[in-house]
Amino acid sequence: MRSTKPQITDEPIIAPLFYILAATSFLCVLLISLRETQVLSTNFKFLIWNLFLAWLPLVVSMAALLWARWTKGSLRGVGLLISGVAWILLFPNAPYLTTDLIHLILIHGYRGFDPEGLLLWYDLVLFFLFMWCGLLLGYLSMHHYHKLVIQHFSVPTGWLFVFISSYLSGFGVYLGRVVRLNSWDILSPLLLLEEVVEAIHKPAVIFSILFGTLIVIVYVSLYVISGGFRTKRVTRPIASELTNL
Repeated sequence: MRSTKPQITDEPIIAPLFYILAATSFLCVLLISLRETQVLSTNFKFLIWNLFLAWLPLVVSMAALLWARWTKGSLRGVGLLISGVAWILLFPNAPYLTTDLIHLILIHGYRGFDPEGLLLWYDLVLFFLFMWCGLLLGYLSMHHYHKLVIQHFSVPTGWLFVFISSYLSGFGVYLGRVVRLNSWDILSPLLLLEEVVEAIHKPAVIFSILFGTLIVIVYVSLYVISGGFRTKRVTRPIASELTNL
């Protein structure tokens, strides 16, 4: 009986969504550049840096897929474990882009809103594209590791990984937006541990649950849309049927 687990070789390293994300990222940078030539009072170039950081977990997950195909045994396991730790540290950078919407709220120029003016509508589309790109980058990178976990363990373990990663990422977004920590703060582990312990309180828990739930809903929705729950029917080749006659 054939295994129903997805094979690592079945998962494309460069999926069609990758090209869409690359094109969308280019469009985001272009929109920022066009805005900078027209509006000098507000600088949104930080969005480009945040988008770059959002790409890092996808780069790690693609490297993990390559590693899983090229290696075997304990070498594969050690490599995937190391890349998994790196991924979980970098993954919050993807949904973090959703929190950049706060900058639109803080801009005083929108208090006298003119519905016929284009600036607010332009910025809404701009921020939404960055946010959407971040969520899709997060989805694709998590999808890679989801399949890897299923392949090496089981389907329930894969979904447990998705839920745990999502809510840990929710806390990671809190550490980035509120506590103002960065992924590279791992280079100062003692200071990082102190900041994390101090950040664990009721508002942080609620924030983490909210954003973790957002990540789960986005992931499951896109997983369903992409046909992730479809069961593949295994058909026996005609040649094998003839040999059994």
